[in-house]
Amino acid sequence: MNYVIVGNSAAAAGAIESIRRLDKEGSITVVSNEKDHIYSRPLIAHYLAGEVEEDRMPYRPLDFYDTYGVETLLGVTATALDPVARELYTEGGTISYDRLLITTGSKAAVPPLKGLDLEGVSPFQTYRQARALKEKLTPGTKAVVIGAGLIGMRAAYGLHEAGAEVTIIELLPRILSRVLDERGSAMVQTVLEGGGLKILTGRKVEEFTGQGGRLAGLTLDDGQKLEARIAIIATGVAPDLELVKGTAISTNQGILVNQYFQTSFADIFAAGDVAETYDIPRGRAMVNANWPNAHQQGRYAGTCMTGQMTPYEGSLGMNSVSFFGVPVVSLGLFDPETEKEEGAETKTKEIPDHHLYTKLVFKDNLLKGAIFIGDLHHCGAVKDLIKDQTLVGIIKDSIIEEKYQLYAFLRKKRQEKVEGLNITWPETHSSTQPYVKAFNEESWTERERDKREWKEVNSK
Repeated sequence: MNYVIVGNSAAAAGAIESIRRLDKEGSITVVSNEKDHIYSRPLIAHYLAGEVEEDRMPYRPLDFYDTYGVETLLGVTATALDPVARELYTEGGTISYDRLLITTGSKAAVPPLKGLDLEGVSPFQTYRQARALKEKLTPGTKAVVIGAGLIGMRAAYGLHEAGAEVTIIELLPRILSRVLDERGSAMVQTVLEGGGLKILTGRKVEEFTGQGGRLAGLTLDDGQKLEARIAIIATGVAPDLELVKGTAISTNQGILVNQYFQTSFADIFAAGDVAETYDIPRGRAMVNANWPNAHQQGRYAGTCMTGQMTPYEGSLGMNSVSFFGVPVVSLGLFDPETEKEEGAETKTKEIPDHHLYTKLVFKDNLLKGAIFIGDLHHCGAVKDLIKDQTLVGIIKDSIIEEKYQLYAFLRKKRQEKVEGLNITWPETHSSTQPYVKAFNEESWTERERDKREWKEVNSK
């Protein structure tokens, strides 16, 4: 069997490991337009901030490709695809395949602004871009970030932590509008501004200005001029569908796949940020672009490519970030008002002075989404309840208040899940010695006694 994978990120790694686990002899070829060894994309903001060194950037060991018998074509762009002839066309020639996996991820949506070609203006999606930006950084460097989505805010925070003076410019009235609800956005903005970042909402960049081919500043729509030596374009991303344009492969927001990650051609698969999969809490297809989903989808896709058809239950939208020690997580359907989801009920509690905010969204006696800011105490349990779509009638009112009923429910669920479970670590862990998990009655009793009392609970 001849397997070809386009893309070289989390989904690709998951697919390679699954394929090789089931097929020791088939050939695997990876084609990627990036030259770098497979790296941890979520870490590029931490690398920019100086919190992570280069030796921590690889997502898999440097001998990964050799270990798994993978031929790599790095720095090579796949330009076209013929699904009928089973041929992939690249800058270097034609590659035939028996099974093809598309993991091209997302691409930056760059607005048509004057001055985009100036040195110092860049998107923020790749390790190469992060390295180039870091070379330009010195303490006090004036930087702007255009766009206050998750990528933009991570980039802005990384620049700030590296010593830059950062201004964030957002066209919409609030930051992180696709990650948080209005209350959560306001709270996080307070945290960021308190840490020294400047945020301008409801503003638009008209053009970048330069001197000698280098960025010098920019002009806003109201005529205000800002000095800048670095400008990051983070005005949004979209699934990279370039490879399938002009083919009969069905697309919507992303490439449409079935529960086995097959596209409209049974021998062509898609996974990760480019694929549109079943969203568990919403009950419909959509793109849930995040690193854990991409890796898990790659594992499933790789398994199915070998002929061992294993159905994927669906994905869950997850966003996670931390600013100045304040963790921020959103899960699933967290803002039913914006999505116009009828019949949803929300419960919230908050203490703004301490940057604490929790929101739970229910519908049809099921937990559909959540927001956690400042306190992740029950984040893992809530995530499981959303993903499993567990009926929560008996504990619905006790989750956000952390009452005894919640602990009793979680205790029973956890005990059933872990008692006697034999755990084998993957090869990527430092220790691969198996162990048997056991339910710890004493620790759960201690947890029940450690109930905190921050209240201010609302529901509607």
